[in-house]
Amino acid sequence: MKINNNSFELNEKLSVTIDSSDNDGLVFIPNNVELIVEIENYFGKITINNIGISPVESEFQISKNSIESHIPNLDIKLLDRYIYKILSDKAGLAYSPYTYFPNYDFTVFEKGRRPSSLDWSMFASLYVFSCNVLPQSIKVELSLAKYLRISEENFKRFMKKIPQELFRKSGHIDSRGGDISLDAENLIKQYLGEDQSAFENNPFLKFYSEVDFA
Repeated sequence: MKINNNSFELNEKLSVTIDSSDNDGLVFIPNNVELIVEIENYFGKITINNIGISPVESEFQISKNSIESHIPNLDIKLLDRYIYKILSDKAGLAYSPYTYFPNYDFTVFEKGRRPSSLDWSMFASLYVFSCNVLPQSIKVELSLAKYLRISEENFKRFMKKIPQELFRKSGHIDSRGGDISLDAENLIKQYLGEDQSAFENNPFLKFYSEVDFA
């Protein structure tokens, strides 16, 4: 995969080129075909703005029928996950969506201490944020357990213990969904103080929706 820049900051756009050398089980690009994908960093979510399909050969070497014959073999259902994986590689851009989540010390969950109402509120907001920014094919529970340095079983146990006055889970425990309450929102804004505008401006911290915000 070729990237036209070595940074991916908030609202920054990148042009990503993917060809058959990138086939790894997540995507399959036929020989002599490349994808040119424009992506954008939208509050930590990698949004795909445009996808172009082009022949690798010169115009003298390929025909319209030739390029069309390759299209049925193209498999990019997990393209968002592939791009997320490559950008997150520590040897590359080391991109992490959690850079765009408010700074908070979550070690209370790692160390098994009793969480405060603020701890629960931030935990719930982190869950909602992850539901919004992680590709659909990535398991939120597993990703967050790794981020919080706890087991997936403990993460699920904590999810069940979040006070209902602070967070309402929607759907099955393993499905994405949930909203933080106004009480939780006020606790978080009080904690952030002068930095609460960042919380207000980020569309992914309070509610989870299938709507594509971009």
